[in-house]
Amino acid sequence: MAGQYCLRCGKRLPEGSLKYVVDIRVYADFDGVLNLPEEDIEEEVHRLMGKIERMDPGELEKDVYQEMAFLLCKGCRDRFVEDPLSRGEGPYPGGEGSSPFIH
Repeated sequence: MAGQYCLRCGKRLPEGSLKYVVDIRVYADFDGVLNLPEEDIEEEVHRLMGKIERMDPGELEKDVYQEMAFLLCKGCRDRFVEDPLSRGEGPYPGGEGSSPFIH
């Protein structure tokens, strides 16, 4: 084994040491609303299909779904859990509209 390192700070993580895996899934959300075109719907579908066919399949897939995993040391894990979006605000500050949930 070549060794493992924290992907945030670069600290070496020896075998048997405390380390954390952060798995992240990012995917397109659908709120149930479809904005219908003012023009002919078949024409719009044809236009969109042409656009999709010209796009790179890998980039198109990333627009819909992506997974990533990071190996972190204890300190970087703690900082991530306190402020996962790196906003500098600490653990989910209170206030109107503030929620750790998406929906």
